[in-house]
Formats: sequence, C-alpha cells, structure tokens
Amino acid sequence: MDGQVGMGSGMMMGSQEGMYPGMMMGGQSGMMPCPMMEGMGSMSGIGGMLDEQQMSTMREMRQEHRAAQLERMGELMNLRDDMMQTMQTERPEPEEIKALHAQMANLHGDMMADNVRMHNQMQDLLTDEQREQMRGSMPSHHGPQ
Repeated sequence: MDGQVGMGSGMMMGSQEGMYPGMMMGGQSGMMPCPMMEGMGSMSGIGGMLDEQQMSTMREMRQEHRAAQLERMGELMNLRDDMMQTMQTERPEPEEIKALHAQMANLHGDMMADNVRMHNQMQDLLTDEQREQMRGSMPSHHGPQ
C-alpha cells in the first residue's frame, strides 16, 4: 500500500479534519436529511391544510423528536472524537475502530428509524383528503404507487 493509510476515497464522507487521508467520518453531524420529512418540519406547503389540533400535535411531535435526536447527535460526536483519538495513535487497533464504527452505525440507524416513525405518525394524523392533497403537492420519493 506504499505507506498510505486509509480506506480509500469510496469510503469518505465529508472533510477529514484530524483524520488520515481517505478515512471515514468528517463533517457529517449524523443527522441526515430525510426526504420523507420535506415540508413537514416547517409546515410550509401543507400548513394551510392542517387544523389547529393537527398543527399543535405535529409541533409537539417535532419538539420531542428534536430533543431525542440532539441527544443522539451528542453521542455520535463523542464516538467520533473517540475514533479520531484512536486513529491518531501510532498503531490503531482495527477491532477497536470496527467496534466504534458499529456503535456509530447503530446509533445512526436508530436516528433514521425514528425519522421514519415520526413521518408515519404525522401521516396518521392526516385525513384521507389531506394525504391526497399532499401527494399532489409534494415530490414523490417512493416511486410509482
């Protein structure tokens, strides 16, 4: 490998602040945009379709979701710091890196699953007519139905 350290450019995400060239991680916060949530977070586009109770309930859901996600993002940042510290050693232990990565992947998967759960809960609050209006006004990310 000619003294190169890293996993190759295909595994890179974001910048490599403090990382070896080609290493994973970087500037990603762990909170990936969720296409299913477009328009639902700010209510832009569907706000006029919702009644007061729906808007209030969705706001509460978003606030609870946000608090949980921020806590998880803090955990991800701590794991990222641990990984960066481990990678800065002269001879990083591959199994330790693998274990840290697995923890990060599990946490990120939990965050994504919670995004989907919240989306589904918000969909459940809508009437059939509102869901139909949304289908016509929002780009489809689910393909033909």
